[in-house]
Amino acid sequence: MVYRTSAFGLLALALLVSGVSVSASQRMTGVRESQVNDGINSRRDTQLLAQQPIFSENKYFSGVLQSCTRSGSSVKCSVVIRSKEDTNITILCQSQDVTKLYDAFGNLYLCSQIQIGNRKQEGSISSRFPQGAPVKVTLTFNNIPSQIREFDTFELHTHISFLRFPNVKISG
Repeated sequence: MVYRTSAFGLLALALLVSGVSVSASQRMTGVRESQVNDGINSRRDTQLLAQQPIFSENKYFSGVLQSCTRSGSSVKCSVVIRSKEDTNITILCQSQDVTKLYDAFGNLYLCSQIQIGNRKQEGSISSRFPQGAPVKVTLTFNNIPSQIREFDTFELHTHISFLRFPNVKISG
């Protein structure tokens, strides 16, 4: 028998291990597995989708979008980047065809500030990225309308390549 990962599945597994049959446990509780799974999975899936990091990779580096949070009309997106070799990477900001957000209505928002470690800078910023080491990069986007709750696409551009993150939710 195959069980989905759910509260019921874990209960059924525990009951099987203890010698109680699943059908007996269902009769005792009077709750069908689908009812339990529907309630638990819909809440859990909604929470997980809102919190799960989004991964992107190219031949130079990989990145995990940790979050995008709103503060007034600004949105800050945090990405942890791991370079595949020791290198200097320049993250591009504040000009066309560079780091940007696209909303579902086709609007484009360019980044206004980059932070790597304790260094903040408007425009582009270069930093050393040791091979495999996690480097946190925070990008700020200004003048984001309050009705925008998610972005269709987030692109983080560097001088050699880019990372693309789809379906970005805004928290806060």
